[in-house]
Amino acid sequence: MTQDLFVSENHRRSISTSLHQLDKQLCQREQWIDSPPAPGVMYQQQDTLSENQKVELCRRIAQIREGIQRAHDDLKLEPSKPNTPSLMVGQANILWEMLAELNSSSLRGYGEVAAELAHYLDPLGQALTQQMYEITTLFSQPISERGR
Repeated sequence: MTQDLFVSENHRRSISTSLHQLDKQLCQREQWIDSPPAPGVMYQQQDTLSENQKVELCRRIAQIREGIQRAHDDLKLEPSKPNTPSLMVGQANILWEMLAELNSSSLRGYGEVAAELAHYLDPLGQALTQQMYEITTLFSQPISERGR
């Protein structure tokens, strides 16, 4: 770029946020190519991308990253550097909210819930919600207190 652009802090934050999210998604797609997640009980991602698709995806990601790099350099943007515990807390909070509704009273919106299902599901939902809460609190502690 030949000239400095004036970018207000509000504009810089908005542009940075969009580019952070874009780059985060690109990182996730690269991870899918390099090492798909191990299968879980209820989530089992299948890698059905052909080698040609993987090569093309890598090429396109590199193109997009060139634009991101140009904006980073030209607008003097700062990269986002979230730490793993913060990411885990954010995701756990989202899941905690969803799990808090994993119960018979929330399911009534979809129709009557059988008593047997309610007796099964309510304690399960409470246990899973509590476990996600515990993960959140584990990583919400100051670094000096973790692992004690």
